[in-house]
Amino acid sequence: MKNAPRVLLGTMLLASGVASAQSTAPAPPLPTAPTPSIRPPGMSDRMVLTLERAVEIAMQRQPTLRQSRASVEAAQGRVDQARVARRPTFNINGSLNMGSSRSGFCQPVNGGDIPVTCGGFFSPQTNTSIGASLQWRLYDFGQTAAQIRAAEASAAASEAFVDRDTLDVRTSVEVAFLEAVARQQLVEVAEATVQSETLHVEQAQKFVAAQAKDPIEVVQSQARLANARSALAQAQTAQAIALANLRAAIGWVDPTRTPVVASQWPTPPASEPPPLPELVEAARKHRPDIAALDKQIAAAEASYDAAAAGRRPVLSANAGTQWNPSSTDWEPEPSWSAGISLSWSLYDAGRTSAEKRIARANVISAEAQRDALLVNLTSDLEQARSQIVANRANVEASTEAVEAARQQLKLAEARYAAGLGSQIELTDAQFAVTTASGNLIQAEWQLADAWARLRRAVGQL
Repeated sequence: MKNAPRVLLGTMLLASGVASAQSTAPAPPLPTAPTPSIRPPGMSDRMVLTLERAVEIAMQRQPTLRQSRASVEAAQGRVDQARVARRPTFNINGSLNMGSSRSGFCQPVNGGDIPVTCGGFFSPQTNTSIGASLQWRLYDFGQTAAQIRAAEASAAASEAFVDRDTLDVRTSVEVAFLEAVARQQLVEVAEATVQSETLHVEQAQKFVAAQAKDPIEVVQSQARLANARSALAQAQTAQAIALANLRAAIGWVDPTRTPVVASQWPTPPASEPPPLPELVEAARKHRPDIAALDKQIAAAEASYDAAAAGRRPVLSANAGTQWNPSSTDWEPEPSWSAGISLSWSLYDAGRTSAEKRIARANVISAEAQRDALLVNLTSDLEQARSQIVANRANVEASTEAVEAARQQLKLAEARYAAGLGSQIELTDAQFAVTTASGNLIQAEWQLADAWARLRRAVGQL
């Protein structure tokens, strides 16, 4: 079979699909569309999703975002915790104790001259204590202020990281959605190939029955049909895997409902991307990870200031009152005290120096992360922009190739039906349609991927 290598190549193209996309940014919002749900017999609900709806569900259900928002709440709690040092604290305490003891001598009984011992195991006494205390740090020479600044900067960084995680979740959903669309289109190409090869088998059988063609043509057409069916099965498996990836990206935990997508691509922007300098400027303003790292640097610097202030003196005020009645004396006078104290840790065995060293290292690390991000920023933007330009032209050329291949197949089928064409001509035409269709899907996927990566690089939420 001279055409076997080309037929095998065509089926491999359908089986493997398109190379996995590398995009990391969300696509432009799509109009809200109804999401019909049907339940085929014996199957779970199939919910048809648009990209916009998939992102909306992910924003509500994705555990990564819930974890990021919880981190922000914890960071705000640490801000409140740092501010506690500036506020007075008021404590109340009380106790009630009962017990027996052999204590001292009492007056003689009935006027006797011999003293007797008071108390005993069966003579319990009751003691109570009620008190209150107030403590207030009046001034600590900037320690608390530095700790509050560090906590506030860390909370701001956590909020910025939520925006970064939101962008990453949108990107993951879009990558999975685009792959699901591509796999669905490849399934449709495989189904069309099976239908076409089925028709070719029927035609070959008719020609052989009329003794107009050699019987080997039936066997050849049946082999191509089997290969096409195998490619269809593999394409359907790849589609199922893509839908499972989409479920994971969304954070879908309901096993009774399965997300599916329509086979239409998100509409790409009609205009060319902005020039590179404009993209770099926009990215420096809008990238949430750059903003988060800037705030992390501020938090690390504030933590260093707080560590440096650890050995400064602390001026505090305190006041308290106490009342201690007992079963033998229920009318004691309450006592009270008040004062101001100044404490100063002149030597802390190197604890402050160690904390300063750690804080300085955190500052350097945060600055290095930000600089590394800025170094890669221009390269990412330039690559995404170049791929948009190249893939736009590739889509146009691939569209023309598909039209030409379909016309070639139509003519080849007409010639074969009239008994003028050959199996070789028909196989070549069918292979050309399959290859061109796969190339068009790949080109459209790469174009959508390039736009997505450009939006991610700019930081467009």
